[in-house]
Formats: sequence, C-alpha cells, structure tokens
Amino acid sequence: MATASTVKKAPAVLTRVFDKIAGAPNALISRPAAGVVASKDEPELILIFGWMDAQLQHIHKYTETYHRLYPGATQIIVRSHSNWWWTKEEVSIEGVLPVAKIVNEAYNPKRTLIHAFSNGGTLVLVNVAQALHRLTGKTDYPLPARAVVFDSAPGDSNFSGGVKAFTGWIKNPIMRTVASAFAVSSISLLWLYNTVAGIEDPFVTMRKRLLDPAFLPQTASRTYIYSKIDELVPAQVVEHHAQESKKLGMDVVLEAYDTTPHVNHLKQNPDRYWAIVKDAWTRSGN
Repeated sequence: MATASTVKKAPAVLTRVFDKIAGAPNALISRPAAGVVASKDEPELILIFGWMDAQLQHIHKYTETYHRLYPGATQIIVRSHSNWWWTKEEVSIEGVLPVAKIVNEAYNPKRTLIHAFSNGGTLVLVNVAQALHRLTGKTDYPLPARAVVFDSAPGDSNFSGGVKAFTGWIKNPIMRTVASAFAVSSISLLWLYNTVAGIEDPFVTMRKRLLDPAFLPQTASRTYIYSKIDELVPAQVVEHHAQESKKLGMDVVLEAYDTTPHVNHLKQNPDRYWAIVKDAWTRSGN
C-alpha cells in the first residue's frame, strides 16, 4: 500500500493509450500499434500491478517508459484499492478473471515481465494467479514470468505502516488525525476478525504464495527495489523475503535506495531505476 502524492505525473498526452478490460473493473490493457512486433529478446507481455489507490496518471509514468523500451509489448495494468480489505476473496478473484483469460491466451513464460508495486500490487498479483488456477482448473499453473520486479514489496502486517498507508497522503493535520483513528480502528477490527475466524494474516499468506511455484515460476529472476528508510515496508522485511527466494534457488538481485520514500525510487533517479528493470529482463534470459 502506498500514497502517490509525491510521484511525478505522466505526460498530459499519452503515447500509449489504455482501454478498460470488460468484466474487470480495475484492469486496463494497451496493445502495440499495428505492425509493431516485439523482437525475440523483448517481452511480449508486461503485467503491471499498481500500489494501493494509485492514480492512473502516476502508473502511466511507468507505462510510458515501458512503451519506449519495449514498444512491441502488450501492457496490462491491474489496479488495487483500499476496499480490497473488505472484499471477499472470491469477489476479488472474480474481478480479475478476464485478466487471467488474456494472460492464458498469450501464455509465454519466456516473454512475460511482471512489475508489482507495494503490498497492494502483490496482493492483486496473487488474485490474478488464483483466477488463472480457476480458469484452467490447474492449481499448479503459475502466472507466466521470465522476470519479476518488486518495487517496495512484499511487506508484512506492520501496524504503524498500515496506518500511514491509509493516511500519509492527507496534508491537513486535523483530517489526518481523524483518518488515523479510523485506520487504527479498522485495522484492529480486521485483525480481531481474522484471529477469531482462524484466518491467516493476509500478508503472511501473500508472502508464502509469492514463493510458491504454483503462483510464480521459480525459474523467473526476481529483482527487489526498495528503500532503507521506507516506513511502510521496512527494508529488512523485503530483504528477508529475498533471502527466502534465494534459499529456493531463485535468481535474486537486491537494489536498495538510501533515501527514497515508499514507491518513490523512480523519481529520485530514473536512469538507475530503468537500468535495474532492463537488467532484470536481460539477465533472466542468460
């Protein structure tokens, strides 16, 4: 989860235009222009899982550069919103089934790049994988991926970070105090409900599934972009997940920023950021 108030906006006129995916209220797709085909060394499909409540104008900052890097790739954006927490899992899965159908039709692990932001992005990534299982009837059928880039993720159930995720964007101190009180109450009630109902912490489940070959292929390279000062997803939480990936034999690279806020690494140094992404794709083909 993240606030987007400090992320640089995309250009007013987009080079790459997106259309809504019918039946998937939080998903959009953009296909390459007629006659533009990805070369054999480029991704054909890029799946972008946005941070929670991210505005499209902020996500487009990434899609526009992806278009310049890989103009022959189809791009799919799957957004996440705060109401995910109060939505039944079955409903969340149902809402991304059309995305899973498109992914399945173009299924090619060697030509797919996944880019997931914050906990919101990784939670809906898991939902799309679940939708793919339901669609195919195969519970061991992972999302296709040659390379996976995690930006400020995956996190855990950091209570203070959860409150900041819901309130960090509010500038008015009085409104922020009121919102913080509401967030504390909501998170506490959700935790209590899960405990009484015997439901595993959603973050624990998400982190496990990101390591599970039924959700993401273990052959895919993994790149973790994160910050040493992130208050929402602490560095040590990301690093622990990366170490767990390494133990399973995955190709893992950690890219730490010293002073960047949550999901704000691109703004500080775009050249470094995109060099990391390009390396993630290139090394996964070796």
